[in-house]
Amino acid sequence: MYDNNFYENLTKPEFTPPSKVFSIVWPILYILMAVSFFIVLGSENPLKPWAVTIFIVQLIMNFLWSPVFFVLGKIKLALFISILLMVSVLLMIILFFCISKVAGILQIPYLLWLIFATFLNSTFVWLNPEV
Repeated sequence: MYDNNFYENLTKPEFTPPSKVFSIVWPILYILMAVSFFIVLGSENPLKPWAVTIFIVQLIMNFLWSPVFFVLGKIKLALFISILLMVSVLLMIILFFCISKVAGILQIPYLLWLIFATFLNSTFVWLNPEV
């Protein structure tokens, strides 16, 4: 699915986690996202349509990042998507928190991971300016 040669040929920061870390972290984050989303779906709060919309928007950006980075090899565009994703997740957390404190809190690990991932992506861009 991914061009391993592209990724393998990139200069990586020393703090790049092993692939196993990603395969552990992302399922946990997706479970937390799903639980909080179902909490929001079950509410009668008037902000629910906005919260659902921003959830869908951030999920689309989340799913776009990997093919843009690994398949297309567009690490700068991936960084832009990652920044937009962080902003949308922050907005989502605010909306979720207004609907349910638990739903909002469950999204915080996701935001923290995205901050790290965006920093990692920006370091890839800095170390590989030709890409």
